[in-house]
Amino acid sequence: MVDTRESVPGTAPPLLQPWHLALIVLGPISLAIGGLFHPSPLSPESAEQWRVLHLVALPLFPLLAVMLWTLLIGVRDGIDGMVAVAARVCAYVYAAFYTALDVLAGIANGAIVQYGAESGLDVEGVKNMIFGQGNDVLAVGTWAMIAACLLTGVVYVRRIGMWALPGALVLLVSAWSFRDAHIYPPRGVVTMLGFGVGALLLALPVLRERRAVTRGDVSGSGSPGSGSSRDPRS
Repeated sequence: MVDTRESVPGTAPPLLQPWHLALIVLGPISLAIGGLFHPSPLSPESAEQWRVLHLVALPLFPLLAVMLWTLLIGVRDGIDGMVAVAARVCAYVYAAFYTALDVLAGIANGAIVQYGAESGLDVEGVKNMIFGQGNDVLAVGTWAMIAACLLTGVVYVRRIGMWALPGALVLLVSAWSFRDAHIYPPRGVVTMLGFGVGALLLALPVLRERRAVTRGDVSGSGSPGSGSSRDPRS
């Protein structure tokens, strides 16, 4: 059972609220839906769809970082606080570098290949050069995401125990798959859904137990001898 007491600094679970679930699943679900329409490979025929999809995905990829930041709300004290800071920094690094990948390999290369098709120019060399640049920032971004998911899982296992282990493992496996799966269907779509499932497996036990404790406090506050009942004559 998850202990949601907050009396001991550095041991309380993250301060999640039910509405935080929307922030947790928004990125994975949006990217999974987008992945269903991701063309492969990039060709003159698919260039416009490739470019537009990555343009739409530009504000969506950073939502995976928001997912992790949300999971770590309220974790500030002790060793776990330092681990959480490192996880937040890694998530930020992911967001910055993966956005660069989206711009380079997605938006720019889609436009380049489309221009080559319309103009009749050979853009193969330029396209490959841009992909090479994209792979460089991809490596930084995806390894940062792996580190962020690993550190987030460590915080949850330390804070709420073995209840967190399944979610931590799903999150980490999804981050590992993300290195080369991107959001290409079907594996990339499954990877995005894995992020969402892993994050929910971490968050739901905390929310469930916090709700149980809150209900217990409310019911206990009106019990005989609790000291909360007022004298009607006062």
